[in-house]
Amino acid sequence: MAALQSIRNRGVLLVTAIAVALFLFVVGDALRGGESFFNQAKMNVGEINGEKVSIQDYQQLVEDFTTLYEVQQNKSGFTEDENNRIKDEAWQTYIQNQLIGAECEELGIAVSDEEISEVIQSGNNPMLNVAAFANQQTGRYDYAQLNTFLTEYKKAKDAGQQLPDMYEKLYKYYIFVQKQIRSQLLIQKYQALLSSCFFSNPVEAQASFDGRANESDILVAAVPFTTVADKDIEVKESDIKAKYEEDKEQYHQYVETRDAKVIDVQVQPSAADKAATEKDMDEIYAKLNETETNDMAGNVVRQNGSMMPYVNILKTKNAFPPLISSQLDSVAVGATTKPVYDAAQNVYYTIKMLEKATKPDSVLFRQLGVIGKDAADVEKKADSIMTALNGGASFKAIAKKYNQAGDSAWIASSQYEGAQLDADNALFVSTLGNMSAGQTKKLKLENGNTVILQVLETRNPVAKYNVAVVVKELKFSDDTYSTEYNKFSSFIAANPTFEQIEANAEKNGYLIRPMNDLSNSNHNIAGIRNTRDALKWLFDEAKVGEVSQLYECGNNDHLMIVSLAGINKEGYRSFDKMKDILAEDVKVEKKGEKLMADLKGINSWDKAKAVKGVICDTLKHVNFASASFVSATNMSEPIVSALAAKTAKGAFAGPVKGNGGVYMLQVLNKNKSAEKFDAKQEQQGLAMQNFRKAMNAVINTLYLNANVKDQRYKFF
Repeated sequence: MAALQSIRNRGVLLVTAIAVALFLFVVGDALRGGESFFNQAKMNVGEINGEKVSIQDYQQLVEDFTTLYEVQQNKSGFTEDENNRIKDEAWQTYIQNQLIGAECEELGIAVSDEEISEVIQSGNNPMLNVAAFANQQTGRYDYAQLNTFLTEYKKAKDAGQQLPDMYEKLYKYYIFVQKQIRSQLLIQKYQALLSSCFFSNPVEAQASFDGRANESDILVAAVPFTTVADKDIEVKESDIKAKYEEDKEQYHQYVETRDAKVIDVQVQPSAADKAATEKDMDEIYAKLNETETNDMAGNVVRQNGSMMPYVNILKTKNAFPPLISSQLDSVAVGATTKPVYDAAQNVYYTIKMLEKATKPDSVLFRQLGVIGKDAADVEKKADSIMTALNGGASFKAIAKKYNQAGDSAWIASSQYEGAQLDADNALFVSTLGNMSAGQTKKLKLENGNTVILQVLETRNPVAKYNVAVVVKELKFSDDTYSTEYNKFSSFIAANPTFEQIEANAEKNGYLIRPMNDLSNSNHNIAGIRNTRDALKWLFDEAKVGEVSQLYECGNNDHLMIVSLAGINKEGYRSFDKMKDILAEDVKVEKKGEKLMADLKGINSWDKAKAVKGVICDTLKHVNFASASFVSATNMSEPIVSALAAKTAKGAFAGPVKGNGGVYMLQVLNKNKSAEKFDAKQEQQGLAMQNFRKAMNAVINTLYLNANVKDQRYKFF
């Protein structure tokens, strides 16, 4: 009974304990779910119309666009700048497709599979014009060729065969092109619907034509605003505030930006680095000068890591950079030039001229691969084929006997000069280049294969050069980098606040650069590569006035620190932010008002050209449709064109205030251009012009209404 009473006394406590345990269990589960939610949020690159864009979807789109350009440009790698452009294009295309797609869904506009199929069959899309889908004879897109590729691809996949990477890439390209065609057709339909809402009329058409066709030759007298001294103008705070309110809509920004202050140190080679490089180049020159064969010269080039690889073939001047090509004619065969430093390219170079000859730029040839049981059998068959061909046998007939096409093909210098050819390809190209029309030759390659070559025609003989070139960049050493790093680190340690950095930077040899309105869509800071971490710090962590860590960036040749100077939120720019700019605008307006008041009594050309500070000029073919460019103020001035259009021949007009000054003019002559009026064409042009303006406005409005968030900077 005592035990039972004890439990009763502690009942409330037990219930409370159980409730707390349950609460902790539920909260723990919620926290784990919350953690999952936040982790998922961290994997989003942006948002549009409230829909999250995952990093996986974005990366897939970037991969698709990369494949697109790899296939179209026949290349497998891109520079950092090119990759950034691809990333931006992928993002912008996605946004546009989402915006237009949402509108089309609401309007009931769609694209059928049949429409896509029709485009693919007809080839009416430039993305289909790639070599893999082209007819080998015409070089143009061929639906049959595409079908053949797709059939072979499916057959190989169904059989479980391992396909070459290029096949997989082409198939990915085709699938992506299908998606792009659907998006493009949808946009075209939306644009067609919108364009049908715009019309013109005969009155507007005639006015537009007259504004373009009626021309005036005028004398113009310009009095630039700069003729009024700043001291003669009073700009009040109230004037600036009034200007701010008047133009406030121009200062609305739709994305948050950052103002930063940056110290960027580019590490430069020291005098010791330069001396060491010059010593290396002198040794290379001596070795290159002593070489007696092309192979020996090529070995010197390879062993010394030249920026210009050596290929043992004759090339045209177009194959060489201007630095080298400009000197080819002045270097004798067998000669080696002394090492020279080119400051513009920051390289040292030396040239060994191995051969010079006039050779055809293009060769029409055909080839036949000789196949046998062993090397002796191949040699025997090759000799037999050569005997038959030299005796007048048909090349095509012999090729057919060996199950080969034997078709002819042109090879031009431009097709191989930019490539890094292996020994066999270099031998192949060199052999063709040295053959004459009608000649047949047996060629044994280093890989053991034997081919029969026959040249049918040669064209365009040009000067060609076989050159061994060693080009070495002048680089800084590790010691130089360490010295610069330690110096900069010491400066930062001694000046921990940005106020101290600003006070002491100049006397320590450092320049502070203001970088205003940095957007998170920027790929770098101050145009320096590999500054993503600094950009992320600015947007995710930095507080105003804080100084970042020291970043090693660029191509491992830059040191940088960043300070956050200000945050520009979405919405209207503050008056304080715009004050200095607006003060200049108000000053210009007041100068214009003063000049207008001073020139009020000017009513003739004689009086106009006598005004102090006036600059006179003659302008011809001035029409209402185009703004006149006035060289005296270096400004385009629509007001001058409008004034000339409404002023009669021989009459004086002005003064009027323009963008860069006050203008007065006298019309010398009135002309009409030879263009003929076509009412229908004019109306169509005006309707299209208005449609384009509206389309831009529509896309901009859709973008703003979609509340697009771009967070890609967290990942790229």
